[in-house]
Amino acid sequence: MKSRLFLFAVFFGLLLTLVAQAQPDNLNHWVQYSGSYWFSPRWVATANLQYRTYQPVKDPRVIFTGAEASYNFKGAPVTLTTGYAHLFNRNYVTAEETDFTHENRLYQQIAIRGNLWKAGVTHRYQVEERWLTQGYHTRFRYSVALRIPLGPKELEVRPWYGILRNEVRVIVRDQPFDSNRVSGGLGYTFSKHLTLEGMWMSQLHGGGRHQHFTMFILKHDFGRME
Repeated sequence: MKSRLFLFAVFFGLLLTLVAQAQPDNLNHWVQYSGSYWFSPRWVATANLQYRTYQPVKDPRVIFTGAEASYNFKGAPVTLTTGYAHLFNRNYVTAEETDFTHENRLYQQIAIRGNLWKAGVTHRYQVEERWLTQGYHTRFRYSVALRIPLGPKELEVRPWYGILRNEVRVIVRDQPFDSNRVSGGLGYTFSKHLTLEGMWMSQLHGGGRHQHFTMFILKHDFGRME
């Protein structure tokens, strides 16, 4: 218990330090729930809910709802996914005025899992078809993520793990670079069905603007069918 409290204290101390250093207008907060249900040993459906804010809890920025279906290959560390998402966006036009936009999005992705020393590594390739208020465009995303087990090696189960992730997003247009996201943090596995992750993410936009996010993600697996 003491080690858990110590890790939480270190992690949240780091978050507070980064928050203090970030520009207030560029700091956002991101809370997410992902619930997965297995129809068979290969097929799984996942519902995703996100709430992003300019300030903790209040001042909403994005409300994201979506669902996806995935197929896991037998004998190969490969997953194919297709999904749909709807985004409700609220943006500041001036310090007092906001406007509202909507986005409908289809996406397809392939995820390939492997190992890098003792860490698990996942490469994800995704293509999005996006219908926005400004019009339609296609975006491509590539991310690489590391999951690093933490704690004594003697433990049969190590619930703590570290997270490192980088994602690049490009759009089919004259200036293709959309953004780059770098994130890191900690995860804790309460059981084989429930995991909580806390991260800090920095995002560089194509125009050179930076944004920063505190992120908390709850993952609920309703049970893998064997």
